[in-house]
Amino acid sequence: MKNRVIIVGRPNVGKSTLFNRIIGRRKSIVYDLPGVTRDIVESQAEWKGKRFIVADTGGIFEKGDELFKTMEKQVEKVLSDAKVILFVVDVKEGLTEADRYVAKKLYPYKEKVFLVVNKVDNEKLQKQVYDFYSLGFDRVFLVSAQHGRGVDELLSAVHELLTDETTELLYEGIKVSFVGRPNVGKSSLVNALLGNQRVLVSPIAGTTRDAVEIPFSYAKHEFVLIDTAGIRRRTKVQYGVEFFSVGRAIKAMELSDVVCLVLDISEGITHQDQKIGGLIEKRHKACVIVGNKFDLVKSDKDNALEYVRRQLSFLDYAPVVFTSALKGIGINELLQAVILAYQDYTKEHKTSFINRAVQNVIKEKPPPVYKGKEVKVYYAYQEGTKPPTLVIITNYPEGWKESYKRFFTRRLREHLKIRHSPIRLIIRGRET
Repeated sequence: MKNRVIIVGRPNVGKSTLFNRIIGRRKSIVYDLPGVTRDIVESQAEWKGKRFIVADTGGIFEKGDELFKTMEKQVEKVLSDAKVILFVVDVKEGLTEADRYVAKKLYPYKEKVFLVVNKVDNEKLQKQVYDFYSLGFDRVFLVSAQHGRGVDELLSAVHELLTDETTELLYEGIKVSFVGRPNVGKSSLVNALLGNQRVLVSPIAGTTRDAVEIPFSYAKHEFVLIDTAGIRRRTKVQYGVEFFSVGRAIKAMELSDVVCLVLDISEGITHQDQKIGGLIEKRHKACVIVGNKFDLVKSDKDNALEYVRRQLSFLDYAPVVFTSALKGIGINELLQAVILAYQDYTKEHKTSFINRAVQNVIKEKPPPVYKGKEVKVYYAYQEGTKPPTLVIITNYPEGWKESYKRFFTRRLREHLKIRHSPIRLIIRGRET
C-alpha cells in the first residue's frame, strides 16, 4: 500500500484549503460554495523526509443528487487504499447530520482516521469542538487550514503512520489535455482510454471543474491525461467557480504537449469550438481534433472529415479522429494520432536540411518586394522543439507580410515532413 493520505468530509468544510496547505500551493479550486471539488485531485507532498500522496475528494452529502452520489462512490473506492484518512469537519457550523453520515462511512477504517476540526481560528472557537468527540474517533486535531494553525501538529501525527517507502506520483510522459465546450464528452473519453470511471461523467454541463491529471501507459508510451472543465463563451462565464475552472483548462492547454480538441460532432461545429481551436493555434500546440459522439451522426467519415477541415481550416495540421466514448469507438485511433502529433511536435532537423527546404520554398514563391527592394534570406536554423521553432535570417524582417508567412510556414512544413504539428517561425535581421 502506498503512502496515500485521503481528505474526506461533507461539502464546504475546507478540504481543498487543507489540501493546498499540505502540498504548499493552490492546486484544488477553493471557493465558498458547496461541491466545488468533484473529481479526486492528487498531488505529491513531503513532511520530515517522508514523501506521500495526498488526495482531495468531492464532498459526501447524504441528501445529494445523482452527481453527489457518483462522487461518493468515487471516494468509497479509494478509502481502503489509504494509509491515512483525514476526516474534515467545520467547527463554525458545528456537528451536522451530514458529518454523522460521513462518520458512518468511515467507521470500518477507524484505526487510520484523523478527525480534523477545521476553521478553529481563535481560542473562543476551541470551546465549540467538544460535540465532535461524540463521533467516536480517537485522533482529533484542531486546525485552521486557511491560516496554517495546527497543521504542523497534524502532519507530524500523520508522519508516524507513514512507511519509509518512497511514494511518488510519476507524472511523466506525453501531456495530453482534453479541451472543448461543456458536455461534449471530454471526461467520457478519458474514462474510455483508462478503461474505468476515473473522472466524473454526468449529463449536467460543467461537471468537471478542476484540471485532473492521470498517468497512463499505452503501446510502450507514457502519457499524462488531463481532463479539463468545459470552456464556454467568455460573456457567459461568471466570476466564481467557473471562472477559475476555465482558467485552469486554458493553463492545462498551455502546459500540454498535445491538445485534444473535443467536439460534439452530432451537434456540428459551433463558433465556440472554433474559438477554442483558435486558442490552440495561437499557442502553437500540437492538436488532435476529436469528433466525439460520431455514432449519432448519419454522415459517413469522408463527408464528416471534409466538414471538419472546412470549419477548422486553421488547424490543418491536426489529425482528425471520430470517436464514440460511450461505445468505445475510435479510442485506439485517438491514441495513435496523439503519438503521431507528438512525434512531429518534437521533431528536429539538421541545419543543412532546413536551409534546403527554405530555398525550395523561396524558389517556388519568393517574399514580396519591400519598398522596392528584394527581400533576401541568408540562412535558417532550428532553435528548438515543442513546437519545432525555425529562425529565418533576412535583410528585411519587416518585409515579411502575414499572408506570405502563412504560405511559407505551410509549405515549409510539407518540405520538412512535419505534417501533424505547427511550426513557429521567427524572422530576424542579420546582426551588423
